[in-house]
Amino acid sequence: MEWIEIIIEALVSIVAVAAAIWIIYFGLNRYFAAQTEKLNRDWMEKKEKDFLPIQTQAYERLILFLERIHPERLVFRVNKPGMSARLMQAEILKLIREEFDHNLAQQLYISNDAWNAVKVAREETFKILNHAAEKTDANASSFDFSTAIIETVDKLEKVPTEVAVNILKTEFRRRQVGIRK
Repeated sequence: MEWIEIIIEALVSIVAVAAAIWIIYFGLNRYFAAQTEKLNRDWMEKKEKDFLPIQTQAYERLILFLERIHPERLVFRVNKPGMSARLMQAEILKLIREEFDHNLAQQLYISNDAWNAVKVAREETFKILNHAAEKTDANASSFDFSTAIIETVDKLEKVPTEVAVNILKTEFRRRQVGIRK
């Protein structure tokens, strides 16, 4: 009978230890889950406070960039009396490159799709300008080149910069809604 009592005592001890381990494990698991949730909440609050204004500024700057490189706006910004078509083309292309280079870091704050839309808009704007230059005589004036640009843009179903602006606006609004959830 001694063996049975020893076995029963051992089983009771094992069950008690297992129950204690299970209670400790369950308690620690709940504690760590609560801590993780608190850290995630704190991170989201910090992100809203610190990151969102920078991200908003990136969208603003890229939309401004796209508005500034809209072909028709470029015509009015760059065209000067007495300027040749080739000089105007060179000035516009230089301006677009400089503005783009100035905004390269903004890609950190937007999606890859939005950044690709900005790059496509820039490349398509180059194509519009080059197409207009091909339609313009080498000795033409900036007025002739400006007219060719406007005519080229008028034939487009959608202006590339406007398409990219809409993509940025849509993404920005979608992200704002997602943050508020």
